[in-house]
Amino acid sequence: MSNNNNKSKSAISLQESWASNISDYILLRRQQTHVAYDAKDAKTNDENRRIGKLGDNDLFTALFVILAAHLEEGHTVLTIDAADHETPLQGEINGEIVTLYAWQQQLLGILATPIFALIDTQIKTQIDTQSNMQLDDDTTTETSLFVLLDTLFGQRDYLWAQLALSNHEKETLIKRFDAITTLYHRLKNSDLNTFVHSIHKHALFANVEANTNYNNNQNSLSKDNQPIIYNIAENKETQSSKITFWLHRTWQAEFNLAQHINHILNQQIVPLDITMPENLNDQQIAAINVANNNAFSIITGGPGTGKTYTVAQLVIALQQATESRGDESEHIRFSTDSASLALAAPTGKAAQRMQESLQAALDAADVKLQLQEAKTIHRLLGIGRTGRPRYDANNPLGEDIIIIDEASMLGVELANYLVSAVKPGARLILLGDANQLAAVDAGAVLADLCRIPLLQPIHAELTESRRFSAESGIGKLATQINKAETNLQAIWQLLRQDPALSFQYVNMLQAESISNNKIENSLSKEKIISRISSNYQSYVIKIKNLIKNPIEKSLPESVKNTTSSLMEVFNQFRILTAGHNGEWGDHYINNYLTQWHLAELKLPLGQNTWFHGRPVMVLQNNYELGLFNGDIGFCLQTSDERSQLEVFFENKTQGIAVNLLNEEVIATAYAMTIHKSQGSEFDHVAITFDNSHARLLSKELLYTAVTRAKKQVTIYSTKHALEKAVQTPTERHTGLALQF
Repeated sequence: MSNNNNKSKSAISLQESWASNISDYILLRRQQTHVAYDAKDAKTNDENRRIGKLGDNDLFTALFVILAAHLEEGHTVLTIDAADHETPLQGEINGEIVTLYAWQQQLLGILATPIFALIDTQIKTQIDTQSNMQLDDDTTTETSLFVLLDTLFGQRDYLWAQLALSNHEKETLIKRFDAITTLYHRLKNSDLNTFVHSIHKHALFANVEANTNYNNNQNSLSKDNQPIIYNIAENKETQSSKITFWLHRTWQAEFNLAQHINHILNQQIVPLDITMPENLNDQQIAAINVANNNAFSIITGGPGTGKTYTVAQLVIALQQATESRGDESEHIRFSTDSASLALAAPTGKAAQRMQESLQAALDAADVKLQLQEAKTIHRLLGIGRTGRPRYDANNPLGEDIIIIDEASMLGVELANYLVSAVKPGARLILLGDANQLAAVDAGAVLADLCRIPLLQPIHAELTESRRFSAESGIGKLATQINKAETNLQAIWQLLRQDPALSFQYVNMLQAESISNNKIENSLSKEKIISRISSNYQSYVIKIKNLIKNPIEKSLPESVKNTTSSLMEVFNQFRILTAGHNGEWGDHYINNYLTQWHLAELKLPLGQNTWFHGRPVMVLQNNYELGLFNGDIGFCLQTSDERSQLEVFFENKTQGIAVNLLNEEVIATAYAMTIHKSQGSEFDHVAITFDNSHARLLSKELLYTAVTRAKKQVTIYSTKHALEKAVQTPTERHTGLALQF
């Protein structure tokens, strides 16, 4: 039992409580959430201190915990739907027959499930046996919650003892348990009217309808700063009610974002006389017209649809129109000595790729135009350690045109900061793929904006892909994944028959029997990874050659050419994982490939993490070294007398000493998470995940991974995990549309 206890104890550490199988980026967001949405957001006046001591404060505590948990998962709102004709379910809890409506079960389930997830497997099995009910992740029966609550209330002390918790861990769980208990006693055998009445009279809740003048687009909520905002909408036709809850900060961000967008939409823009290039299709022409005629525009499209190329034509056309008008009458310039054009993206790597793509399009058109450096949005806005931007509505950006790439990564707070900083009369252009992964932070801004009816006239969608032809297997698979109604048969048929696609089972115990040479019998994990590693053989050969002929660090052009040549070979293949952890996460695969790499080069298997040929990825921006999150580099032995190791990055003429790069900011990059791959392209992509990544899988995740490939996709997974991924759309509950 001790092993299980240790496992349970590890699972509820401060960093991984209730999230042991969630990737590190979620854990980081958890930390940020606790800082941003701590008790300091609540009113601190004497009245609220008094309320906090009353028993009635349990309702606020429970909903605050639920909203914070929702925020960590990317949602900005909690929505409760209740129908007047709904019949509540009955069940026995702690020896008492109680009734609970679906919305009550929803609230209690959000609070209770994280604790139940921590219960040791053996204890869970024992409980399931006692209740004659399977309470696993696939359970969908309504009565499971009654059994869950009965177990928690009846066997709390026993469960705590079996989990071998520390005092601090026990204290954390007890606080959550107390919130469950108090909310349960408030909700049981009651109805929606009682619940609504409690909210109305509570001083820590604010009704958005009562505090907002929609006609004037103003609100007074910020004056009182109640921690929780709510809105009640009645539907007389369906005889139902919908209650939407926000944390005050997220409501304010959504309200301000909508307000600023409406303000920009009302800005009068004088269209420039643009001559359209002949090589543009109708969709691209329409996108240019939308961006030319509006102060705010959105251009979306999948890989290869020409978003960046289209914007490049707009930049060229605007510059030419500017030149024809003369500098005195027109202030839009695009040279490096002007701040009139801003290029930005949510991450440093995305910004770099954006600039490279735009510059390549300009060069191809033989336009002598040197673009300004593309920046992260944080850097553009001057967001420092305080988290507050230097540029805002009172101190707007000076640029006349602001182009944002990879806008699907925008969370609601960052989007609010960005839009509020646009000066009157400037153009803001958002580029992105609405089908890709949503932002790490809360919200789904790009997807929301694309669905809002008011914004349809300024939204241009590009669908004609130049990367994937109509006959492309990768394009067909991406299309199937994106369909609202999943056709599993069509997906499996593509994986079996298309030469650009293949599937490999990773679970030896899985009883899969699909008779086709494209879907092979499962091999051991080591054999599969060994096969995968052979795709890096060309890269390893080049690395071996660089031992015999080391990089000439004193010759800048030689450094640049060597690094570019390595990058070209390395980008022929890449392993993309659903998460960090597990047998098919990037941590395990990178460790395995590191050992393989050392063996291939006959290097010592020592403790030193740095070795010749190690491919690395930057994990956070470092402006002093000129490195950005997502940058790829190579650790190489140099030609000097000491043969010291340095890391060389693409488009840089000097290496960086390894002692300046610690393991907190650098990771081995044979394999990377799908999230990190956004915006990148590789010839052949291997995608790895299994059932342990169930919580991370989604249509958007798989779509993003598949569309990173230009020529070939190989999926290493289980049948269950793949089918779960293609049938699970990412659901972000947001309130942005309610603000328009």
